[in-house]
Parts: sequence; structure tokens; C-alpha cells
Amino acid sequence: MSRVGVELAVTGVGVVSPWGDTAEVAAAAGGAAMPGADRWFDHRERLGPRGYKYLPAAAQYALAAARAALADGGRPDAVPADRRGLLLATGAGLASLFDAMDATVAEDGGAAHLSPATAPYFAVNVLGNRLAAELELKGFALTVATARTAAADALSTGALALAVGRCDTLVLAAAEEPLPAERGGGGEQGAAAFTLEPLAAARARGARVHGTLRARSLFVPPGALRDSAGRERAAAYLSEALADLLLGPAGGPPVPVSRDLDLDIDIVLDIVLDLDLDESAVGEAVALAVAGAAPGAGPPATGPRLPTPSGGPGIAHSPGTHRVGCLGPAFALAHAVTSPAGPDRLVVCATGAGHVALVRVSPARPSRLTTQEPSHAEVA
Repeated sequence: MSRVGVELAVTGVGVVSPWGDTAEVAAAAGGAAMPGADRWFDHRERLGPRGYKYLPAAAQYALAAARAALADGGRPDAVPADRRGLLLATGAGLASLFDAMDATVAEDGGAAHLSPATAPYFAVNVLGNRLAAELELKGFALTVATARTAAADALSTGALALAVGRCDTLVLAAAEEPLPAERGGGGEQGAAAFTLEPLAAARARGARVHGTLRARSLFVPPGALRDSAGRERAAAYLSEALADLLLGPAGGPPVPVSRDLDLDIDIVLDIVLDLDLDESAVGEAVALAVAGAAPGAGPPATGPRLPTPSGGPGIAHSPGTHRVGCLGPAFALAHAVTSPAGPDRLVVCATGAGHVALVRVSPARPSRLTTQEPSHAEVA
């Protein structure tokens, strides 16, 4: 498993949700859209009277959340514009607009009939363009669009970008808009934004640090779980990633881990689990790995109980509906990092397609803040 990166210090958090603009309320709703709340967000009041009307809704939410993160203490302008990066996470942020564009092209005789105001948003990676322009995030802008895990995957990507010197500070925004009625409707709605930088840099400028994040992204091919050898291999990689998060950051540098894992339960007692899994084979493998790695952890934050091997704890597990949005984990991270003096949390999300993301959130305890090494791994 490759290991490079820095621990991410969170200096600003912003949340926009139809349920309320606090991380606690948004996390409790899990990112879900509020039925019947068609007018909960007024772009004129949130963003300004001119220049925002034709932005896609998810772009409006991301802007509002990013402004809230700046008001909360985020300072991307503490470094030159070409040293600032943007990571935008979404699963369905432009789904309605894409469907409308497709219908226009198919029914009205071609692309010439597309609105010039919305045509620039022909690709998901332009959703964050206005945000990048307003905050002068000129180092780079990347969009992560993995279902469910996008926000957590973006954290791993951001830690890697900071480690290799691509930027000195980051704005990460996760934004979603409900699915079109033709696709069944529902889905997620709102945005969460974080301002991130290396811990040493935040300390050097005297910034308030809400807490730190250490992230891991993995890929577990579903086909690898069809036989016992593949399941054992997947369990080893998942256990190694979990061990690095559970053992490495709190007391010092990461602890070397063998594949015959035997974690010290006393070290991980003060961890609260927050799992966002589906009922796929991948979700089951992740749940079992967490049960084996952190048997002494606090009770899961959300979800019903999932049966685990004899002697293991129940693991929180979201209902097994297909979901493409990433706000559930994003709001969980926002809530965890803004809960002063709370316990460390392990936010875990995974999909049946094989995407797995793990994030450890640590409150701002100076004696425990250490260098992080995010890693990416694929189980073959």
C-alpha cells in the first residue's frame, strides 16, 4: 500500500442543507432532500442579487457552503492564488441539467437550441468552475464523482496533492441535487465545504484548527469476493488500511502492520464508528473488517445493526438502497470535526461497485496531531 501525504487540518467548515445549516442537523438527515421544500434556497439572499440565477443549483449550494467555510475561519487567500486547489465531490449534482440538455437535443433538433446560460455545464467537471473563479483557486480544480464515496475520496486526493507540492491549501466542496422525477426523484440535496491545509502551516499562521482528517481510499473488485482466497486478500488490505488509521495517528508515526493483524483493543476504545454502507458483498466485507479491527470501539453513530461473526459487535449500516450522492459521509465528517472535545470518529463508506473510503476524524488535541500518510490500494 503506497504511503504519501500530510494530515489535513480543517480550518473552516460550511454546511448548506434544506434541514438547516448546521452540521449536526444536516448529518442527522443524512443528506436527504426535504420533501416539498422547493424554495428552501434563495440564491438572491444567499449569494447576491445578480449573477447567480442561471448557475445549476448544486453550484449555488457549493458556493454558499464555501463562503460559510471562509466565514468560519478558512483562509485560502493566505497563500498565492496559484497555490490554492479545489476539489469538488458530487454524484448527481448535474443529473437534472444533463437530462434537460439531452431532451432538448433529442426533441428540438440539436445542440443549437441549448440555453447559452447552462450549456457550459455540459460536463460534471465544470460544476466547480464558479467557485474556483470567485475564490481564485488557480492551482488546480478536480472533480471526484464516485457514488457515495466521492467526498471521502476527495480527501485522499487532497492529502496527496498537498504532499507532492501541487498546492499549499485546499477548498473541498461536496454538493448534490435531487435526481429528476424520471429517474425516480429523491436523492440528496445541499452542500458541505471544508478549508484544508497541512497542520504545520495552520499552526504557523496561528489558525484555529477544528480537527484533523486522515483518509484512505481503496478499491475492492466485487469479483474478488466470490471465492475464499479473494475474500481473505480483501480482508487483509482492508485490515491494513484500518490499522494504519486506528494505530498510527494517535500516538506517533504509523505503526508497521503485518497481514496477520492483531490490533491492541485498548488503543481504539475511544473511536465512534459512522458507517455508510450498502448491502452488497463489498459492504459486507468492509463491515466485517471494521468489526475485526475495532471490536472495542464505541457504538456506531447511525443505522440499523448488521449481523457480524460470533463474538463481534453489531455494525451500523445504512439501508440497502442504491444511492449516488456523497452528502451522507460529507455531513458526517462536518459534524464530527465541529464537535469540540468529542471522541475520534471513523467514517467509513463503500459501494457495491467496489469503492471504499475510510476517514479518521480527530478533535484538535495538539499532543495527538501528527503527520498523515494517505494511501490508495486495489485488491485484485
